Amino acid sequence: MGGEDGPQYETYIPIKRDEGGSSKMSRTKPKKKVKPEQRRRLSRTPALIFAGIIILVVLVGWYVFSAPVTALNIGNSAPDFQLPEVTDQGLTNNKIQLSSFRGNVVVLEFMISYCPVCQQMASAVAYLNDRYSGQDVVFLSVAGTQNGASASSTAQFIKDYGATWTHVLDTDAVFREYGVQATPTYLILDRSGTILSMFQGIIATDAFTTAIDAALSG
Repeated sequence: MGGEDGPQYETYIPIKRDEGGSSKMSRTKPKKKVKPEQRRRLSRTPALIFAGIIILVVLVGWYVFSAPVTALNIGNSAPDFQLPEVTDQGLTNNKIQLSSFRGNVVVLEFMISYCPVCQQMASAVAYLNDRYSGQDVVFLSVAGTQNGASASSTAQFIKDYGATWTHVLDTDAVFREYGVQATPTYLILDRSGTILSMFQGIIATDAFTTAIDAALSG
C-alpha cells in the first residue's frame, strides 16, 4: 500500500534430485523471462489484495466502537434519558423519555441507519413488535449518528424497513452511557427498568421471545 511495489517475482529453473541425492537440472523448459511491465503488474497484485482485505476489515468493523465507555451489566438499572423522536418524516420536536415506559417491558435497541446487521435485523424486530402488540411491551430504538448517520438517514431507514416502532436520535451521549460497543445491541428491561437480558448482532427470534416472555412473567 502507500504506492510501494510489492515483492519482486524471480524467474528460475526448478532443480530435481535423483535417488542418490545429487542434483540435476530439470528438463522442464525455463520459464519465459517476465517483461518489466508484466513484473510491475505482478508486483502490484499482493498490494491490491492486501488493500482489499483492509477495506473488507474496515467495512465489517465499521460499526464497532473503540472509544472508552462505561459498560452496564445484567441486573443494573438502565440509565434514564430523554431524546428527540425520529419518524419516517424526519426529526420531530417530540421528546421521548425512557422512564415514561415504566410498568412496561422495554426492548431497547441501539442501532445505526447504515449498519448492515441493523438493516438485516429490522424485519425480526418488526415481527416481534407486531407479536407483542397490546402486551405491555415497548420497542424503542436509539439511533446513533456515528459514521455520517443522521436524522435524515434514520428516517429513510424507518421508511425502507417498515420500522414503525419508536425511534429516537442520539448524538453519542447515550451510546457512551450504556457502554455500547457495536450495533445492533439489544437490552430487555423489566417493568422497573432493570436490565434482564443483553444481546448483540444477529439474534434468533426465539432468543428474543424467551427473554421478553421471562420479563413479562417476572
